Amino acid sequence: MTMNDSHQGFDDERDAAALEYLIEAGFDRSCIGRMPAELRANAERLLGELSAIDRYPVAPPSELLVEATLARVARADEQNRERWRLPQWHVQRSRWGLPNLVAIAALLIVAAGVAIPVTAQVRRSHSQSLCANSLRSLGGGLAAYAADHRGMLPMTAGLAGFLGGPTEQVPPMAENARHLELLSSKGYCHADCTRCNGARNLSYRVPTHRSQLQLAATARSPVAADANPVQGLVQRGVMPPTFDLNSPNHGQSGQNVLFSDGSAMWLGSPRLQVAPNALSDNIWVIRGPDGRETIDFRRAGPSALEILLVN
Repeated sequence: MTMNDSHQGFDDERDAAALEYLIEAGFDRSCIGRMPAELRANAERLLGELSAIDRYPVAPPSELLVEATLARVARADEQNRERWRLPQWHVQRSRWGLPNLVAIAALLIVAAGVAIPVTAQVRRSHSQSLCANSLRSLGGGLAAYAADHRGMLPMTAGLAGFLGGPTEQVPPMAENARHLELLSSKGYCHADCTRCNGARNLSYRVPTHRSQLQLAATARSPVAADANPVQGLVQRGVMPPTFDLNSPNHGQSGQNVLFSDGSAMWLGSPRLQVAPNALSDNIWVIRGPDGRETIDFRRAGPSALEILLVN
């Protein structure tokens, strides 16, 4: 049988299947016994033809051909390195003068002027959100405490004169917000719920009327909020020119307020409309019998609508 005869029918499906078996077995003749019977003859013929190719005499390559091939490979490798090499930019010193530096400095100033306020706003928004979450957690603790204590709010100490300081002959008031620590000590909420962002003070309702000792004294009334700024100034001996101040917890931009229904709201002003056709109520101070706002707690008349939040 000639070589041409042996190649007849090489594209037959059995030849292709037998060749795949041989390739997977690394052309080991012992694998033929594990093939399907109809492929064994094809595999034997293929191995015979491949053996003939292996025995075909081939002259060894000349040294000149080897050297030429290696040189061509080295040249191609150098071309590839040149293609991927970054260009070297040679900038003359004389081209970078004072105008260029001024322009770059101006661009940096403009960029900083835009980035710094945006970053500060993002931080304020994040702080407001964390503080509101703490107040909502506090609201859940107050609701649980009230459910266990006949609807009463936590009270652990007596109330002294409101916002006393060097400018008035009023006894200083105890830290009113410390009543809230009863919630964390009794396990009604986490310890951080009694602080804004875990560090800043909160203000808490002072009951100006007997009904305000209960959580649901009035429909949706403030129970706690960020720190009282009026109290902070008076206790440092400074009488504020106005009581319409926002809490220092968020840079005087506003305050988070917790209501008796457990909701927390961001307010840009300390004033609330507590009832239809009623005067707006400043949550930091009280209204005396003459209708004027004051920091003297002793002048407060009993009113279920009067809201007062004290640190």
